[in-house]
Amino acid sequence: MNKERHRFHHPYTITLAISVSLLSGTLVLASHQRERTTISQTSNGEEPVTKPAVSAAIEQYVRAKYAGDVETVKSRTHHDIARRSVTDTYWGASSKEWIRTYSQDQLGFYADPDGPHRLANPESGRCDIEVFDLETMTASARVIMDDVVDYLHMIHFEGRWLIADSAVIILEEHGQRPPATSKRYEETVTALARDYCVGFYEIDGGKVQSTCHPSLSKRTIEHARTPNTPIFDYLSSISFEEINLLGETFNKHWDFDPETARCQIEVYEIRGNVAAVKMTGSVWFDYFHMMKVNGEWSIVNILYESLDKSRWTDT
Repeated sequence: MNKERHRFHHPYTITLAISVSLLSGTLVLASHQRERTTISQTSNGEEPVTKPAVSAAIEQYVRAKYAGDVETVKSRTHHDIARRSVTDTYWGASSKEWIRTYSQDQLGFYADPDGPHRLANPESGRCDIEVFDLETMTASARVIMDDVVDYLHMIHFEGRWLIADSAVIILEEHGQRPPATSKRYEETVTALARDYCVGFYEIDGGKVQSTCHPSLSKRTIEHARTPNTPIFDYLSSISFEEINLLGETFNKHWDFDPETARCQIEVYEIRGNVAAVKMTGSVWFDYFHMMKVNGEWSIVNILYESLDKSRWTDT
């Protein structure tokens, strides 16, 4: 998240910097990866679908960030990561609040090996991880670091746990205490999640869409294959425009009763202007990242799965 800085070094300075980096950073991270963040694998070489495996993947991401290891940081994210934060500045000037997006490429600044937040000992950085929930291919989690609180949607993608979605609270000072969790907006975010769910049952695309931010990212893992290739994973996306169309068509097929169909809401955590929530419907579930922008809450990131038929209701 650091701002880009243009630097022009003398060749000797570059050589010295590389040497220092190797001694104080890269080797520390390599030792850490060998001793502390070795992630267990199943018999077929994949990382297991367990909360400890999710936590280990997040920790590897965090320690790599502290070490300035951009390659490892990026390796723990999907190339099309939906990473967002709420900000109130634009081109350095005060503005209304808006949602800023960060690409995977920008993680190179976030884990800048020459950045001010790089640690000589990556083990010493704050890394408070909580995995809220785990499903078949996805998980919802949160990590508190020295400079951010990061709410994460994880995916089990081609055998590894990767970050697909990220909702970030940026701390103003390095190492400061993060915003406390709060129940203040729990009724608001619960009602928002319920309107989203019930809108599908009521065949009301406008109602569904009204709960979502225009920059909505709604995705799930799909599997496909092409001739002469094995099955591969990809993220299938539903846009802000499409969520309206989905709301107008979904229940024409299922015919769920809006009054009785399942709409279970779990609010995992609300902190500052971010909420982590899960909504379980009759045949599917959604993990939500909600954000409060200019006083209004909306759904920004959604990661969803279809439920196994043994967990369906109202059908």
